[in-house]
Amino acid sequence: MAEFDSLVDSLMQRKNAPEASYIQDQDAKTLKLEQIPGRGQGIFAARSLSVTDPICSLSYPTMMAIDSDLIHTTCYHCLVVTATHLPFPSYGHASIDLKTCNGCHFARFCSKNCQIKSWHAYHKYECKIFKKLKNNQLPAILRAVLRVVLLQGRDKLPADEWNRITSLVSHEEILAGRGRSNLTEMAEGIKHLAESSMSIETIQRLIFIMKSNATELPTPVQGGIGVMLEPLVAKFNHSCEPNLSIHRPQHTMTSGWMDSMQLSEDDRKTFAQVIPLRDIQEGEELFNIYVAPTSGVKARKAKLMEDYFFECTCPKCTSDAEAAANLANQQPGLSGQFEKWAQEVTRHIAQIGLKSGPFQKAATAMDKSARFLEYPVLYTSGEFPDIARTLVLEGLKGQAFDEALIDALRLYFLVNPQRFVGRHNPTNIYTISLTLDIFDALLEISTPPGITKDKSEKWLSNLSSRGLSRNSLIYWRQKICADMKKRVEGGAVKDLYSLVEKREEEMRKSTAQNTDVEGEDFKRVAEGEMRDALRLKEPRWQIVLQDSGS
Repeated sequence: MAEFDSLVDSLMQRKNAPEASYIQDQDAKTLKLEQIPGRGQGIFAARSLSVTDPICSLSYPTMMAIDSDLIHTTCYHCLVVTATHLPFPSYGHASIDLKTCNGCHFARFCSKNCQIKSWHAYHKYECKIFKKLKNNQLPAILRAVLRVVLLQGRDKLPADEWNRITSLVSHEEILAGRGRSNLTEMAEGIKHLAESSMSIETIQRLIFIMKSNATELPTPVQGGIGVMLEPLVAKFNHSCEPNLSIHRPQHTMTSGWMDSMQLSEDDRKTFAQVIPLRDIQEGEELFNIYVAPTSGVKARKAKLMEDYFFECTCPKCTSDAEAAANLANQQPGLSGQFEKWAQEVTRHIAQIGLKSGPFQKAATAMDKSARFLEYPVLYTSGEFPDIARTLVLEGLKGQAFDEALIDALRLYFLVNPQRFVGRHNPTNIYTISLTLDIFDALLEISTPPGITKDKSEKWLSNLSSRGLSRNSLIYWRQKICADMKKRVEGGAVKDLYSLVEKREEEMRKSTAQNTDVEGEDFKRVAEGEMRDALRLKEPRWQIVLQDSGS
């Protein structure tokens, strides 16, 4: 009864709270928030939006946290990434040694200035808690809630920001109706750690809000590094075919960028941007995506219902369901065979690190997927993309760069063109950047630490046995780099152009380029070798080339 009374009080407080303002004055001519009959609110384009220009800028998020395993490579204040977990020098991050906080020994900073600003803004409230927790730190989503609880309890959070956060949909009436859960225990733990006077119900509601609205804390090209809650972004409704994404500009990879006099005032205030993935017409609703687009339609629908309590009926879900039904009618046993194959590869992957041999077995089993590559409904979603991504990362970790390249190319050619809307979608850019890193290691344009000449020659020999010669590697490295350049130039991520130029310069300086890979004859050879390496039949390969823009 007490929980029900608290829920009613919370709902009444929300009803009586002042209306939250999610669209800043400078964006009022671009965006408008409207009621949608039967669906709540949505954000619409107040004017036509070009694919080449950001829709709006987002400031540094208050409610955010870095993943625990990435804390040691990320400045706790300006969120500069100083290294990645991959064995590459990598493009786009800052080569800086981070200094560890002497108090908690958890947070790390790129400069004294960042440490001081962080301390005065929020870290002095967190530091003793992190010190107490030692090696048992809270997950990122709970650390984000903890920060807001600490700041609100000390009147350090602006009233309008608190109002924007707490006015977001939380689904608490559904979640609380399920009875006491581990979320209640989490709220009690945060209240105890923060020594807060805030009610358990309010803290639990913040957790519900974070769970229902959090998005990935982005980097320009290295993928996500944590979670954040951006109230404006939270107001975009979902579609499995989104027309926008979140991009973090490259200038935020400069140490202390928020105070840098080398940047404009607008840049110093811009942590991220909402970018269009295509041209958007006036009056069109703006959509983000809440789930992994590479999940199968059944998995997407189940995830959206479980976490967000609605059934997705977007055109993509409809077309995917129809394609799956058509395949089942044409090839009744094929989906079952695919699932059996996926289970075999997944079983090998689960054993990697426990004993020797599972990675090679998984890689060998991955080649057996060739019989499914005539059916995009199978290989563009579900287990195939996840398996390919896992084998890329495990291959790099285990210094099997040849296998990592093949699986990265599977993502580049087969999966991403079908699943990710927008050629300059951040996931596309990340995949291409990672693929080029692998090319550079194989061609000794930038050799990872600890890699010997013998190892490089073995990789090239293995790729040659698959049909990919060194000359073809050079050809495709150049072609994929040129593709990335077109994507950057043709979208709202032009700040990444300098990274592409750096890659082109590294290629020019490398002796690997001293081979003639020009002309239509060589193009046919290189395309034929890539087709064979990916185990594709010629008709499917031509479709793949067209879809990927190659």
